[in-house]
Amino acid sequence: MSEPQVSVVIVTYNSEAVIGDCVRPLSGQDGIELIVLDNASTDRTLTVLAEEAPDAVVIRSEENVGFARGVNRAARDARGRAILLLNPDARISPRDVLALAAIFDESPEAGIVAPTLIQPAGRLRIREGGKRPNVVSVFNHFSGLSRLSHRHHRFEGLYLLHTHDFATRELDWVSGACMMVRKQTWDELGGLTERWFMYAEDLEFCLRARQHGMRIIMSAEQSGTHVVGGSTGPTASTRPNPAWVINLYDLYKWKMARNRVQSVAWKASVAAGLLSRSAAFYVKSLGAPERSVLWRSESHKFLWYTRSLLAQSSRIDEAAT
Repeated sequence: MSEPQVSVVIVTYNSEAVIGDCVRPLSGQDGIELIVLDNASTDRTLTVLAEEAPDAVVIRSEENVGFARGVNRAARDARGRAILLLNPDARISPRDVLALAAIFDESPEAGIVAPTLIQPAGRLRIREGGKRPNVVSVFNHFSGLSRLSHRHHRFEGLYLLHTHDFATRELDWVSGACMMVRKQTWDELGGLTERWFMYAEDLEFCLRARQHGMRIIMSAEQSGTHVVGGSTGPTASTRPNPAWVINLYDLYKWKMARNRVQSVAWKASVAAGLLSRSAAFYVKSLGAPERSVLWRSESHKFLWYTRSLLAQSSRIDEAAT
């Protein structure tokens, strides 16, 4: 059997509702190998995998080791010259997978490439990539100033926006939901950090790649879809998971903040933005009785994110462990 061009690495956990649509288009395709690490799913994930992608290499973990550890373990078996990290709730065609890999031949300095992702199921108007998470970019995003970035690039935020025209360009980071890494780059950087169970490890990896002089490119010519939130499986808790903002703050303190003033400023900017969104959703609930339950739920969610962030210590020496 010839060596694959791309090794697609997928980490699953109770993903039976989405994994079939993810692997079906990629199964049995020349130049592509599928490697799936299952984090001790208790549903029919493995059964669906066997039915839809019998050629996939399946690694069964006896416990849920999280996203980064799962990816790192699966990537050890990768034989391709590029590794595509792909969430179970993301979809991309084999044509676009191979076209992304071809970018590495055209741009030797590129270490990471990604397609533009469409989020068909939600209200999100952000692209899954953007600027490094410094105080300015998070302020632009959470304050809403980034909506002006189609006229002034200085207002670009942590996330680029779907409302603006997009052309292939270099970014500071792209999402691990569908992120292709040159195998040489992956080996040089040592894979994802296992500092967190999940969330922020893809952004940290991109920051390291940039520090090593590698370009990160989001392509407008290749696309995929991401059903946001479908990769983590059902959960018994109805409380929103604030790990994304807690880990993002931990990343900022660990890798970017130079003093406590910067740490406090970052937390204040994000907390103010989250709180303003909570207030905006609450006001919406008052003006739309037929959707009041939805908007109040959103208001409570962002309030919970705000409280969770404010509860974190601002001391940067506690993060640098």
